[in-house]
Amino acid sequence: MARLQSCDSGALEILFGRYARLVLAIAKGIVRDSGEAEDVVQEAFFYLYKKSMLFDESKGSAKNWITQIALHRALDRKSHLARRGFYAGTDIGALGDTLLGETDLDREIGAKLNRVQLERAFEQLPEMQRLTLELFYFEGLDLREISKKLNEPLGNSRHHFYRGLERLRKSAFVQRLRGTKQC
Repeated sequence: MARLQSCDSGALEILFGRYARLVLAIAKGIVRDSGEAEDVVQEAFFYLYKKSMLFDESKGSAKNWITQIALHRALDRKSHLARRGFYAGTDIGALGDTLLGETDLDREIGAKLNRVQLERAFEQLPEMQRLTLELFYFEGLDLREISKKLNEPLGNSRHHFYRGLERLRKSAFVQRLRGTKQC
């Protein structure tokens, strides 16, 4: 790690040779897909190379640090894939649950949502809220990625996301799904 911190790229090759299989095993165990796991390995070692100055041997060994990076990269990838429907096909039930709440009846109603109906409801939102929700749910971007893509501060993207969800919850469309009148 000291060699890597002093910009010796040969050190990365040594670390890769030593720990790539371990990182791949961690990633496969989390994302459950060989191709995606290989991407996680690349991301983890790229991060290691770019952020080697963050390593502090007083907090643990290089192996421990690398496994932590692998774990977090794999969990981030799994979350990204789940939002994009990688594990569940094109099912958008998670969005229905988010919009409708946590009761069994609400989940049952939420399961009936489809993308066309959601797009109609999204048309009622202000542009930034609609765009933020579309990027999150339909393109699988997380809020940090959305803020970069829209060239907005993270706080603004978070604001647009939560305000958009709240407007959708109060919309006539969702109220009809719930079978109640809008207040």
